[in-house]
Amino acid sequence: MRVALIYLGRRGGGAVYSLEVARALGKKCDLTAVISDQVENLNAWEESGIKVVAVPTYTNMGEFFFFTLFLYRWWRIALKIKQLKPEVLYYPMIHLWTPLINSFFPCIPKVITLHDPVLHLGERDLFRRLVQTASIRQATRLIILSRVFENNLVAKGISRDKIDVIPHGVFSYYLRWKTGVNPSFREKTILFFGRITPYKGLDVLLCAFPKIKEQVPEASLIIAGSGELKPYAQLLEGLNDVEVVNRWIAEEEVAGFFERASLVVLPYTEATQSGVIPIAYSFGLPVVATKTGGLGEQVIHGKTGYLVPPSDPDALVEVCIRLLEDKALAHEMGTAGYQKAMKEWSWDIVAEQVYHSCVKAWGLISGSD
Repeated sequence: MRVALIYLGRRGGGAVYSLEVARALGKKCDLTAVISDQVENLNAWEESGIKVVAVPTYTNMGEFFFFTLFLYRWWRIALKIKQLKPEVLYYPMIHLWTPLINSFFPCIPKVITLHDPVLHLGERDLFRRLVQTASIRQATRLIILSRVFENNLVAKGISRDKIDVIPHGVFSYYLRWKTGVNPSFREKTILFFGRITPYKGLDVLLCAFPKIKEQVPEASLIIAGSGELKPYAQLLEGLNDVEVVNRWIAEEEVAGFFERASLVVLPYTEATQSGVIPIAYSFGLPVVATKTGGLGEQVIHGKTGYLVPPSDPDALVEVCIRLLEDKALAHEMGTAGYQKAMKEWSWDIVAEQVYHSCVKAWGLISGSD
C-alpha cells in the first residue's frame, strides 16, 4: 500500500509527532512524506531514512493568503503528491491547505488525525472552523487522540465506525539533548511549558504559586513558552523565584527545562490532550493536570500524577506541595509515567494502529478486506 504522509506545518509538537509516526509507519507500508521545506526538524526528516519530498509553503499569514489565492504553492504541492500515485493520503495533523489539497484527490481515501476535535479558546475563528469542518467531511477515517471526544464527533453527524482512537505517542524525541542531570539533584521546581494561550490557565497557577511558597519556601517556578504575557503582568508582579522565558523554545532547548523540573503542571481550563505530558513522562516527571478534556486519559490520578478541577488554585496548591515535599512520591509517580508512556504509547504501537486505519480506509475504496 502506497501512503503519502502530508505534514506542512513548520515547528513544535506537530513536527515531532509527524516525524515519529512516519518513522514507525514507514516500516509497515510504502511511505513517502511530503513536508514543508521550512519545518524546524528538517535535518531529522532527511536523516530518518524515510522517503521525503520537501516543498515550499509560507512563513506568515500574508504569504499564506497570497499563495492560496494565486494557487502558487498548494497547487504545486498537489501535483507533486499526484506524481507519487498514493493509494492513501494520511495527514498526521490538519493544515490550512488540507481541504484544498484534498479537493485534487476525490477518489483517494484520506486518513486524518484530528488533534483538536473541539477548537481551543482563542482559536475558534470562522476560518479555522471552516478548514476543520471541510477536512472532517473529506476524511475517509478520522483519528482522535482522546476517547472522550468520540461522542462529540458522533453528535456532529460523524459515524462512530469512521472514528479510530489512538493515544498520543511518547515524546522521547527530546531525550537526545538530555545532559544527564541526576534527578535526585533536581530543585523543587514547577515547570509550566508550552505556548501561552488563554485556555492554558496560567493565571490559575500564578494565583496558586504564592500559597505554594508559603509552605515550601524554596519552591521555584519556570514558565517557558511563546505567547502574550500582558494579561498576567499583575499576577507576576512581586513574585519571587519565577523564571520566565517568553519566546519560542527551540527543540534542542526543551530537554534543559524538563531536566530542571521536579514536576510539570498543566492548569488548563479546557483541553483536548497534551503533547507536554508525553514529554514529561519521557523525563520521568510526575504531572499535575486539570480534569478536563482528554487529560484524564493521559494522567492516572494518584499513580502518574494528580488531576485537579479546572480553575481551582487551592486544589493545585495541595497536590503541588505534596509532590515538592515528598521526593520519593514524586520519583515513584514519575517512574510510573515513564513506564506507561514507553509501554503503551510507543510509536510502533501508534503506527500499527494508524496503519490499520489506512488499511480500512483503502479497503472501503478498493473493495478489499
